[in-house]
Amino acid sequence: RVAKLDEDYNRASSRLSSRLRFDFATPSKNFDRSSVKGVVANLLTVKDASASTALEVAAGGKLFGVVVDTAQNAKSVLKRGKLKRRVTIIPLDKMRRRTLPEERMAAAEKLYTGPKEVRTALSLVGYAEELEGAMQHVFGSTLVCKTLDIAKAVTFHKRVKLRSVTLEGDAVDPAGTMSGGSRGRQAPVLFQLAAVTEIRNKLEATRTELNANRSKLDG
Repeated sequence: RVAKLDEDYNRASSRLSSRLRFDFATPSKNFDRSSVKGVVANLLTVKDASASTALEVAAGGKLFGVVVDTAQNAKSVLKRGKLKRRVTIIPLDKMRRRTLPEERMAAAEKLYTGPKEVRTALSLVGYAEELEGAMQHVFGSTLVCKTLDIAKAVTFHKRVKLRSVTLEGDAVDPAGTMSGGSRGRQAPVLFQLAAVTEIRNKLEATRTELNANRSKLDG
């Protein structure tokens, strides 16, 4: 079971590694590598898998940004980290925790009271408390709506005027623009990532079980 799960994990994670890995050289002798928190997508958990596409559209390219504790450390990584690809860095000390437009969000949620009809993108992801500012930067005040009709009604409502994304990935902006269209066959990155995490958890649990059985046999 361990061997099979290990094989499944390596296969699944390899599909995502190119986009979700961040390799860098240590910029200086005293540099603390733990100051680089990692790629945004790896730092969150999706609370509702059905919202994976919406969250990916809401985040856009910021989903693959790299979170670093300070702007100074971010500058060191960019200058002396020998990066092999272009990357956007999100320094936590510059990401001030903003007061989101709570009144407008509440107004949107009151318009539709059915299950999962209107939710904030930020409420659909889990993350460490220290990452609050970065996650606000990534997901902002975007709403996730069940259907396009709901998204349009909410976004263009005079008491709301917030960007909305549907579960299918269509985006509606209060300025009047809408985007959407054909979708690839590949599952959303966040959905794939959740699947990889599930396999990893099963692998770790099975390894623990294996080690326990080995201990019994050795005893």
